[in-house]
Amino acid sequence: MRRLLRSTVPAPVRLIVAVLRRGLNDLATGIRFATKREWDSPAHPFGEYALPMLTYPGQEQAREAKHTNSQLLAAALRGSVVEPGETWSLWQLAGAPTRAKGYSEASAIVNGELTNAVGGATCLVSTVVYNAGLLAGLEVVERTQHSIDTYGEQRYFELGRDATIEYGYLDLRFRNDFPWPLRLEVDVRRDAVQATFVGPLPRPFNVDIAVAVDRSVPGAIKARTRRTTRGPMLPTRTWTTTSRYRVSGLDDSTAISDPPLGAF
Repeated sequence: MRRLLRSTVPAPVRLIVAVLRRGLNDLATGIRFATKREWDSPAHPFGEYALPMLTYPGQEQAREAKHTNSQLLAAALRGSVVEPGETWSLWQLAGAPTRAKGYSEASAIVNGELTNAVGGATCLVSTVVYNAGLLAGLEVVERTQHSIDTYGEQRYFELGRDATIEYGYLDLRFRNDFPWPLRLEVDVRRDAVQATFVGPLPRPFNVDIAVAVDRSVPGAIKARTRRTTRGPMLPTRTWTTTSRYRVSGLDDSTAISDPPLGAF
């Protein structure tokens, strides 16, 4: 049925339906979204993460579009404050990536295939923000891994720690269960993207993240990610998630020494 809808219903119509469906569900569940931008407290780092901005062979002509799209998305997220009990949503803050906002066509994975789309190549920003949120101890409400491991050992992210996004369909969401607010800072440079969640006090806990990779199934990779937060002021908490990737035609056999799934 899903394939039939994709082939018969125009993409703009499908997007409108998806956005409406998600909006109605959010209303029904009573989610309080983060909208605040003001901040008058000290800024202590809670979770900081960065990745290089790579240009893959064959994508050189889209490098400027990638950089511009990343800058636009980062600007829409920069300075956002998630208060206690609120949910931080990437698309609630950024809105649709359109040409009218300055977004250009860049690399994107659509239906499991590498192609170009307006607002593409922004998953680097969402991946960096995702990891900053993990390190800050925020509760992960929604996150989706890439469907295919397109670049093999040249991938820009760590297996099990990526976050793909698609307006109307795939969001990145965190909930702040702490009694204090957190603010997001995002910096896009020519060579890297960095994100930091800051709080009004020094982070009163430690965060450990471990990933176990399983390559035992031909043509697929599974990565199990475990985050543990512990500190004198908070109970020890463990959160796990499993990411599944379809392997592309690129050779990915060089990392067979990874520990099996479930071994941390």
